[in-house]
Amino acid sequence: MVLFTMFDMPTNTKKDIKKYTKFRKKLLEMGFIMFQYSVYIRFCKSLAFAQKYEAKIQQSAPTGGSIRVMKITEAQYKNMLVIENYREKPEKKVQKQTQTVLVF
Repeated sequence: MVLFTMFDMPTNTKKDIKKYTKFRKKLLEMGFIMFQYSVYIRFCKSLAFAQKYEAKIQQSAPTGGSIRVMKITEAQYKNMLVIENYREKPEKKVQKQTQTVLVF
């Protein structure tokens, strides 16, 4: 399961920027990676796991913005059409998901 989080937040004032930065850092702490500007993804091992992260995002959501969360399967993710006409080297398509577990 792949969890997409897309957001649009105002950055007109220092207070807005602080909210934006705090939310972005929270996503990174939860293991999301930047897919595109304001689009972050996280691979989840199950639907229940993805729903847990949806709840965490809801709790972390600042006021004054728009956040969208979408779940798709890994098969759907692999079938994504990527069109890049501006880069010299196209990105490599992810064939296999790998996960690193750190135990302390």
